[in-house]
Amino acid sequence: MSSFSLPIQGEQFFCPIIYGSIAIPITKKDPPPADPSHTHRWTIFLRGANGEDLTPIIKRVSFKLHESFVPPTRIIESPPFEVTETGWGEFEIMIRISFMDSQEKPLQLFHQLQLYPKDEAADPDMDAPKQTIISEHYDELVFNEPFEEFIDHLRRFKTTPIQKRIVSTHFTPEMEQQEIKKYYAVNERVMADVEKWKHKLARHENEKRKLEAEIRALEAEMS
Repeated sequence: MSSFSLPIQGEQFFCPIIYGSIAIPITKKDPPPADPSHTHRWTIFLRGANGEDLTPIIKRVSFKLHESFVPPTRIIESPPFEVTETGWGEFEIMIRISFMDSQEKPLQLFHQLQLYPKDEAADPDMDAPKQTIISEHYDELVFNEPFEEFIDHLRRFKTTPIQKRIVSTHFTPEMEQQEIKKYYAVNERVMADVEKWKHKLARHENEKRKLEAEIRALEAEMS
C-alpha cells in the first residue's frame, strides 16, 4: 500500500467472520498420532461468516498455539486460514489477523480450544467421549474511515456499509455479575482438569520408570 494513502472520511465497513475450532476423537481406525498420548485431532480456523473469500482484505493469519507445539506460532498466508494438530489438552489460542493494508492495525482474537463437552469435565481416568466438538464464534471486522487504496479491497469483498445495520445491546450490572460467575466456574473446572492430568502424567512417568528398570534388569540377565 502507498504510504500516501488517505483515509476516506465518513466511510465505515464491516466484514462478518467465524473463528473457532473443531475437535474429533482419535479412534483405532484413524492413523495413529505421533504422540500416543494424544486423544483428539483438532483444527483451529478463521473464515468468512458465509464462506466468503477473505483474501481481498486479509494478508495473513497467525495462530499462537501452546508452547509444547513445535513451532508454537503458525503463519498462514493463503486460505484456508486454519491449522490442524493432535493433542490431549485444552488451551487458549491467540489469532492475529494482518490486513492487506499495512496501515490497518493487526487484530488479535483469542479462542479456548475445546476437546470435551462443556457439561462434562474431562476425567483422565476415563476414555474421552467419542464426540465431535465444534466451538466457534461470530465476530465482525469493522473498518472506520479506511484508507483510500484499501477501500477498493473492501468493496471487492462486498462488505456491507455499517450504516445500514441497527445494533442494540444492553449490558446490565446483573449480566456482568452472571458473566463473572461463569468465568470463575469455568476457571475452577479448568484448574481441576489440569490437576487431574498432572496426576495422570505422574502415574505414567512412574510406570515408564518401572518398565525401564525391568528392561534393564532383563538385559543384565541376558548379557
